[in-house]
Amino acid sequence: MKRYVLNSAVITAPGVYYYKLVTPEEAKKWLGEGPFLFTIGYEETVRAFREVFGIDLPVNRRQIRMAPGDEALVFRLKRRLENRNDKGNLGVKKVLELLEIGILRRWR
Repeated sequence: MKRYVLNSAVITAPGVYYYKLVTPEEAKKWLGEGPFLFTIGYEETVRAFREVFGIDLPVNRRQIRMAPGDEALVFRLKRRLENRNDKGNLGVKKVLELLEIGILRRWR
């Protein structure tokens, strides 16, 4: 099983997925349970992640492909931005206001 941190609850391949919202405390527990590949691609989101979890990781725009049994901590905005020019240009405060944290699992 591989573990990822994503900034989107993206379906990376056909399969059956399960997604549930978690609290920051539950997310901290998940982060502490083992290694993960960090793939958040926006600086503001990385800074917000650092503020919530105290973990400093670099921006990584790598794309992933989840296999059965893989799971991801999803650290994302809970709604689309009204202005397309805001994408990649939000401040940390705005990211934290729009934040949703969840766990995405691919079952098969």
